Amino acid sequence: MPCCVATVSNTPPKEPHKPAMWYRYMDASSLGIEIAVSVVIGAAAGMWLEKNVTHWAPWTSVLGMMVGVGTAARAIVRTARSYTKQLREQAEFEKASAADQDESTPEDAP
Repeated sequence: MPCCVATVSNTPPKEPHKPAMWYRYMDASSLGIEIAVSVVIGAAAGMWLEKNVTHWAPWTSVLGMMVGVGTAARAIVRTARSYTKQLREQAEFEKASAADQDESTPEDAP
């Protein structure tokens, strides 16, 4: 088959993977847990470093807290991108399905 030939198929568009509702709830709840754990671990690591290694009070604790907040922000961005991708795929599928349905229905001739 030549590389520049397009094939037209009458197959309907494939529905994107749609996770179950319980999975969406689990994903959202894990985000909250991930935020809390990131901040607590960052703050605890900063306090430990301050007490045992650097003795730069309070700067090492602040630095540890900022690392935890940065990790939490990264988790929020990752989850938002995932949800945006799911919504975009669903919208494209619905648009393709509507266009496919409009083409398949015959128009009434007078």
